Amino acid sequence: MAADPNPRNLVEWRGLTVIKPNRTEAFLAAGVASGDQETAPSQDPDLKRAGETLLKKWETENVLITLGEQGMMLFQEKQAPHYIPTKAREVFDVSGAGDTAIALFTLGLACGATPTEAAEIANHASAVVVSKLGTATVTREELMASFREDSESG
Repeated sequence: MAADPNPRNLVEWRGLTVIKPNRTEAFLAAGVASGDQETAPSQDPDLKRAGETLLKKWETENVLITLGEQGMMLFQEKQAPHYIPTKAREVFDVSGAGDTAIALFTLGLACGATPTEAAEIANHASAVVVSKLGTATVTREELMASFREDSESG
């Protein structure tokens, strides 16, 4: 089971496979003061503390924190956090990016991907939808093209 929590919803999230808050929601839920957003996510001690706190608080297998233009960070019990830089080249509209992230992360897991692989898929899919105006979808072809472009440029 997966959830994309809303801070206005007082549900106690526990025992799910993945919970995907954005940065603001994660810091609020963890009770951690939001640190300097200029710090690289992989080096941000406040972000690390928030993710680790939420793993314990929510008793979940995975916490995937979306970080807007900075990408996302995956937290798993007994593993180092995994930072995934954004794949977005152009951002026209961020509507639906979080919904896309949780949907594709969950789909990836359901299809047998590891959490890290599922997070990479979610990141690419989110990059596709933010490159479109309005709330958008991502097709299989667009997702595959994003991976090809990434491998050719890196």
